[in-house]
Amino acid sequence: MQDAVVLVTGAGGALGRAVQERLLRDGARLALLDRRPPSSDPGGSPRPWTAAVDLLDEAAVAAAVDRVEKEVGPVRSALLLAGGFATAPAAEADLAMLRGQLDLNLATAASVVRALLPRMSGRGEGTIVGVAAGQARRGGAGAAAYAASKAALAAYLRAVDEETARRGVRAVTVFPMGTLDTPANRASMPDADPARWIDPARLADVLAFVTRVGPRARLREVEVHPDA
Repeated sequence: MQDAVVLVTGAGGALGRAVQERLLRDGARLALLDRRPPSSDPGGSPRPWTAAVDLLDEAAVAAAVDRVEKEVGPVRSALLLAGGFATAPAAEADLAMLRGQLDLNLATAASVVRALLPRMSGRGEGTIVGVAAGQARRGGAGAAAYAASKAALAAYLRAVDEETARRGVRAVTVFPMGTLDTPANRASMPDADPARWIDPARLADVLAFVTRVGPRARLREVEVHPDA
């Protein structure tokens, strides 16, 4: 990853910060897109390029990607971490909640993919990585809209991967099959045992590895489980 340009969305969260630190140690050059630029400085050199962009605004995303390619360099990999979580049983998850979750977890990724695909396909190289959720695999009691939106993200990236397989572009979905050990999750579940959760730094290791696979090997989906 030395000097490779990696675009990251949702970089301000706990996983996003862990990903930044991991990629900077690998020598990558980072471009961070989010509604608000991340406030944390992960250290390392060069410092990440950042821009505040509404990821649901396709024109704004396309313009931001154009700036990244001109000011930082051709994007080799994109880690699509932006998203959101909402809880409600299926009977209470109205259409507004479902649409909101689809916007946060699918549309924010699709806008970036649409901006990057022609560029990556033209170069014959690129990796796009999305982060789904265990609920997208096994269902999500109490979080039907969230589970559906993450399953939709996985289906979308499968389609992208099939379309681009012969053009040197890969699309991979990573499924964290458990709770991430973040300050927010510890605060919301004070009685749970975080030792049984997934360390964001270890998930960041997996995401960094996925961006480096190839050529002549292809990952499409990866599950990351907490320790037994």
